[in-house]
Amino acid sequence: KAPKMGKRVLLEKIPFIWKRLSFSQKVTVRNIFRYKKRFLMTIIGILGCTALIVVGFGVRDSIRCIMPNQFEKVFNYDMQIGLKNGLEDEQKQKYIISLQEKTELEKVVETYMTSNIAKNQENEEDLQIIVPKEQKDLNEVINLTDVKTGEKVQLEENAICLTDKAAELLNVKQGDTITLKDSKDKERQVKISNIVENYVYHYVYMSRITYENLYGENYNTNMLFTKNNNLSEEQETNLATEIMNQSEVASISRNSSIMNLLDDTMKSLNYVVIILIVSAGLLAFVVLYNLSNVNISERIRELATIKVLGFYDKEVYSYVTRETVILTAIGI
Repeated sequence: KAPKMGKRVLLEKIPFIWKRLSFSQKVTVRNIFRYKKRFLMTIIGILGCTALIVVGFGVRDSIRCIMPNQFEKVFNYDMQIGLKNGLEDEQKQKYIISLQEKTELEKVVETYMTSNIAKNQENEEDLQIIVPKEQKDLNEVINLTDVKTGEKVQLEENAICLTDKAAELLNVKQGDTITLKDSKDKERQVKISNIVENYVYHYVYMSRITYENLYGENYNTNMLFTKNNNLSEEQETNLATEIMNQSEVASISRNSSIMNLLDDTMKSLNYVVIILIVSAGLLAFVVLYNLSNVNISERIRELATIKVLGFYDKEVYSYVTRETVILTAIGI
């Protein structure tokens, strides 16, 4: 069977480029478009393999940024101390003062935290509500940054700040109203003043006045955020153990422990990513090897003919592989 006939290509209608190509380069351009099935198979195969490699690196790099962004950029506190229920105000204040006097702690911030469900039409999301006793103190341990402008925001009366992923899932924006449902299934509607940056879980921030007006309850501190004074890991562990043993404390969590735990998870994920990248690379090799094999076996008489006409081995090699290189580059 005679080889498939060559046809003129679009590039030939651009003399400025076509005249500057050598004879073998012109043949390559014509051959690329002469075998359209192989043209598409090579591009799609390499496109898919490259996409898998990009996904592998993308997953790793996306997740790697979450922890530093959340626990260094958004959360600036080191420890979160939960107080026991039923403590008298006087007992709480006495304990908070004793914490503030500790040389290991730079700052102790009083807040109220509770779980709620945010609703908007058919969507629902679990989230944590954080209510600071004083706005200025909250700014020292949590950065409330507008997700679009990147500017610091302040809590407004009768409005809330909602974290960005929760806003996306609920399909709401700044100025919209959402419904907050508490553990007793009582619903309250509130306006969103700002959408703020966040990377882990969902949060709602509201001022003390907003909370009291919305829920009809007096503010009651149940969570303390603390900033430490340049402590080593051992010193921080000893401090956390000491605080946990105190009768007023129900729970304590350290950001460093959470980050270490998630770092271990990231290391495990790296193996998955490496396998994905290596597999994609091997798949690309197999695709190119098979297509090259088919290419050569189908055109063996054509290649034999050009060798008889005086092509050297290197020229024949370039004649075949130049097409593959160009199609691979297009696919990538």
